[in-house]
Amino acid sequence: MTNAAPLTHSPFTVRDELRHLAGEESIWQESALLHWYDRDHGIGGWHRVGHEPNNQGGRAVIWSYLFSKTGWQYRCCTDMRLAAGDEFANGFGAGERLRCQYEDDASIWLINDGDLIARLSCRNFFDLVDPFPPGDELAARRFPHHFEVAGQVTGEVRYQGQLIPIKGLGYRDHSWGTRDWERGMLNHRWFTGTMGEAFSFAAITAQAPTGKLVRVGYVVRDNRLSRATGIDVIAYMEPDGLTHRGGEIRLTLEGGEKIYLELTAMAGVLFQRGTVVMVEMMCEVEGHGMQGYCDAEISSNARSGTGPVHLALNADTGEGFSPFEMLSFPPE
Repeated sequence: MTNAAPLTHSPFTVRDELRHLAGEESIWQESALLHWYDRDHGIGGWHRVGHEPNNQGGRAVIWSYLFSKTGWQYRCCTDMRLAAGDEFANGFGAGERLRCQYEDDASIWLINDGDLIARLSCRNFFDLVDPFPPGDELAARRFPHHFEVAGQVTGEVRYQGQLIPIKGLGYRDHSWGTRDWERGMLNHRWFTGTMGEAFSFAAITAQAPTGKLVRVGYVVRDNRLSRATGIDVIAYMEPDGLTHRGGEIRLTLEGGEKIYLELTAMAGVLFQRGTVVMVEMMCEVEGHGMQGYCDAEISSNARSGTGPVHLALNADTGEGFSPFEMLSFPPE
């Protein structure tokens, strides 16, 4: 398939679905991620396997979560020594608990943890996309090689002897290069999801340690990519200042078209590595006469633990008098 609109980076190929040669940096990593939701069965999940070959002799990282409307959820957030059997040509493993491999034009995920066994397959709706502009400060340091894509998810989940057939929607990514889990990013909102083959989307805001704020987004309709020139990502924050109950996405596409999506949280999970605390909020999405789902991921660490406040979008941080204008939303 070919995008009707050009990408800002050189297109990724099937070869990039496979493992890459590791760099020598201590913080080099390669990871694959899948989140998904089956509306009919009310079950969904979020899974990431990461390899850090130069970290303490090599570490394999598991972030994995499943939830079901029948009343159960499962979370695994751990790492283990990276073993020779975890590295194979077409994918990544973390023991037998979580494995991801690319075969027959699909991303295959295997989860095996006691009472929970799952096999999931995600087939792309469109070509691989890099959401970041070339040369961007934050992307170059934290996501030097990164692509995303939505797709159809099929398979099965077995829990306590019960078999649940899966036919739903999914969204996944693949990254490799350096990843700083201590100083890489102050805050971010990374909302990605799909309504099906006809409409998928990403809306991202990310703040670098210098305070610079990056806004990127796009929609793909019937394999036609449209980049956003205006991006507003809203999270309805809870009083804990960490989690949220949903939010809104407002995108202005090239040519002026406006996109508006409403998100309602269904389930949430927290993962931590280094000083970064990631909150994944799985949401139902409505907009433009369609329904789907979204992972509304956020992190909130504006001061990097003890650092100065670099950016306060809607609050005065100065001393004495200064000009004032009433706030208006969305910002220009």
